[in-house]
Amino acid sequence: MPRNYWLSLSFANLVYLRAWADLLPPGPDDGFYRKTLASPGLYFGIVADVLLLSLLTFLVVSIAPKLPRWLQRILPVVAIAMVAMAIRSVSTAAFVRHGVFSSALAGLLALTVVILSILFFSQTVRVLQIIALAATPCLAVTLAGSLIYFQVQKPLPRDPAPAPRLAGSPPFRVLWILFDDWDERMTFSDRPAGLRLPVIDDLAYRSFNATRALAVQGGRVPLDQMSTYGAVPSLLYGKFLVRAEVPDASTMRIEFDPPTRGPIVLGAGHHLFARARARGWNAAAAGWYLPYCRVFGSQLSDCYWDVRYIPAYAARYDFAHGAVDETRMLFETAAFSPFGPSLVDLRHESEYKAILEAGRRFAADPSIGVALIHFNIPHTPYFYDPKIGPSPRYGYWGSLYNDALQWVDRSVGSILASVHDASLDGKTAIILSSDHPFRFSASHDPHVPFIVHLPGARTGVLWEDEFSTVRTADLIMAIAGGEVKSAAEVAHFVTRTGGQ
Repeated sequence: MPRNYWLSLSFANLVYLRAWADLLPPGPDDGFYRKTLASPGLYFGIVADVLLLSLLTFLVVSIAPKLPRWLQRILPVVAIAMVAMAIRSVSTAAFVRHGVFSSALAGLLALTVVILSILFFSQTVRVLQIIALAATPCLAVTLAGSLIYFQVQKPLPRDPAPAPRLAGSPPFRVLWILFDDWDERMTFSDRPAGLRLPVIDDLAYRSFNATRALAVQGGRVPLDQMSTYGAVPSLLYGKFLVRAEVPDASTMRIEFDPPTRGPIVLGAGHHLFARARARGWNAAAAGWYLPYCRVFGSQLSDCYWDVRYIPAYAARYDFAHGAVDETRMLFETAAFSPFGPSLVDLRHESEYKAILEAGRRFAADPSIGVALIHFNIPHTPYFYDPKIGPSPRYGYWGSLYNDALQWVDRSVGSILASVHDASLDGKTAIILSSDHPFRFSASHDPHVPFIVHLPGARTGVLWEDEFSTVRTADLIMAIAGGEVKSAAEVAHFVTRTGGQ
């Protein structure tokens, strides 16, 4: 086989560096949060991509001597750019985290490389050949290694079958809706002029509306270190999570303050869903990030969950779609894409719609006594709909968070409509809150929205005293059991039990 083809094949393999990384078997921690594993179809799709790019590269190299001189000098720059994009795609998180300065620095470096490559053309070609030749052993690692991974990787644990439906029903149903990354200050006191959230404003006026509800990790963890995996178990168990360990894909060991007798496994013990089922009530959950159905499924009568999508999970796993998606992701990050919304954006939007569909199902099901609906909005990445915004913008920062707040408002309206259409308004309480605030807010405010609407309520209470949301599960049980029936009683409950 010609030497130039081997170099072309090695080059193509380097360009698809990020794609091969998608086939790596997950470690215990990653496996706990994943819903599916890469398939042989994706493997063969990436192989096809590498072979096609290698043939194209070989063809270009073969005809390069016949091309105009200026075009010959551009080809090494293109090759360097393609490998650079592959390296960048592996380190997307760091690239985004360092913001504008990193982008400017990367642009300056890129310009320098372009100039040097053109001025020292023959030396650049020689260096590229050496790099490609040195990288040829990687072909065996990626092409053959991936096949070995499929043989040795352990399958992910299956979600258990839904729990049998119970005949009992609480005096009042409770829909607990968590919007991930939802910020109190940015939604209410610092809301920009022109941003309308009519459903949330109307519901807040008729409900217990707390302006200083501390996120469950507030006062214990810096804002930028708050996390869903730390916050949600704290909320479900009504205790502050202090340690979490994932020894395998099916198990998360957790410890609380105040301490129990020792670590327990997430899904066991005295959490909200177990408490509801012990009272003879059906519970349901729909959410993202945490494997709700895997760890709580045996106590849930209805359940849906999905992962937090990142580039490693964004490609479709069949041969044809996998080949297209992995090639497309060479040119985009999770936040930015020349094709409009990135694949991660599209997965995030599809996931949102699935959670909303499950939430509407819970809202209209009179047999569900307690339900958690954990939305993946307004958390990044942000997706767009022309019905709610002036222009198609995609990305992580700027006013995009404000656009995402409109999705929060629309989602609440959709859930309330399902309750109303099922004629369950008089029996359904709604709690709106969040696991943590917007962690990149300039205000560094640890407070989250906390709105409790009780069945039939027409007037509310604006509550401005600070309390922790850690006892939300206790409040849900008290409302469902008929012990808390008014906004004033909610205020008394959080004052009595909501301190840190």
